[in-house]
Amino acid sequence: MLFKYVPILRISILFGGCMKYAHGEFIITRCGDAVVTQAYGPWNKECVEHFVTEYRTIVEELFGKVWCSIVCVAGESLLIPDAEILLRARIEAMHPLGLTHIAVVLRDSTAKATTKAQLKRVYSGLNIEFTFVEAIEEAVSWAEQGGFTINSKNISSHLEKVASK
Repeated sequence: MLFKYVPILRISILFGGCMKYAHGEFIITRCGDAVVTQAYGPWNKECVEHFVTEYRTIVEELFGKVWCSIVCVAGESLLIPDAEILLRARIEAMHPLGLTHIAVVLRDSTAKATTKAQLKRVYSGLNIEFTFVEAIEEAVSWAEQGGFTINSKNISSHLEKVASK
């Protein structure tokens, strides 16, 4: 599967008799040794749960290999506290399966300083190398310098999908 676009601003999920709404959207694309995500925030725990399910589906064929993630954040790119805790746990679980590097593209975030501080808390201590950049081209270059093969056609297709959203 090349693309996964999931608008989940209004998906309701029943938990213990009360409705919980997933807030956030994402587009995930496999681009060689990289998984590229366009993330529109803010995100709550329900959004992270849905994202993790979709992300895992895309990266399963990379398990046992080394891969990286490039995450492009947009809007209020923030996580509420329980979403932050869950995301950290899920990223930690991906490391033994091969995730070793994460580049975060902050260009379209409206909360850059807060997002950067929050994601530093998420990624720190997980034995995953991470960086923050302003443009996807910088993220791709960083990943390639780290030895990853990035499929430029899939990157272009991902950006087209993001532009058409």
